[in-house]
Amino acid sequence: MFTFYTLAFLLILIIYELTTAVIINDFPRILTRTYNQTLNLSDLAILTCHVTNLGNHHVTWLKYDRNTSTFLPLTVGEQVFLSDKRYSVSYYSISQDNSYWNLEIYNVELSDEGIYECKISNRRQSVSIKINLYIQIPMIIQPSRLYVEPGSNVELDCMIYNINTSSITWHFSSYNYTYDYYHYDYDIYEKYQHEKNISKSQLIIRHVQPYHSGLWTCTYKRQKRSARIYVEKGLIHHIFLYC
Repeated sequence: MFTFYTLAFLLILIIYELTTAVIINDFPRILTRTYNQTLNLSDLAILTCHVTNLGNHHVTWLKYDRNTSTFLPLTVGEQVFLSDKRYSVSYYSISQDNSYWNLEIYNVELSDEGIYECKISNRRQSVSIKINLYIQIPMIIQPSRLYVEPGSNVELDCMIYNINTSSITWHFSSYNYTYDYYHYDYDIYEKYQHEKNISKSQLIIRHVQPYHSGLWTCTYKRQKRSARIYVEKGLIHHIFLYC
């Protein structure tokens, strides 16, 4: 038989579980899902966090720090913990239980690239989403299309603005396969130069042959620009003939 104390304990346990369930159901939710955002240098970044049932909780924005391998807080509520005035929080409600807490970064720089987290937490639980912010920089390749005769010399210029880098790589894709050109050809050279906030990688192909026909791509991090080269005897004559 159950004693009075046993029944009292079971009753307290049931009440606790019901209370915990109510608390969990009442905990805020983030309706925005994890996503990627790509912006150009100097753009305005608006990282969106749509929250429901916030109540007395606070929305915290954090950024992943590679040096410590942890997320460091940027804001709590409307308070910003950075001295960088480009960062701010915009808040507005669309109903009593729905609100947006957006992290805004004006005039984005390359250092702003990274993983951001919108988080709501207390001692019992937490919810969060992550936003991967990518910053693109101006990048061009010249010429983008070239028709040449076999034996000619070809020069392709890949230019990146506002940074000083030599981390530009070249890749070649023919009609049949893709390979890193330097494993096969010895008449191909690269030259790097930097001046007036422009980093340039120049690809030089001497005595170009039909097997050089295809797509030549310069790559910097996740950015790519491509040029197509056509090498064929008499090709230029035919092009002018039909123009």
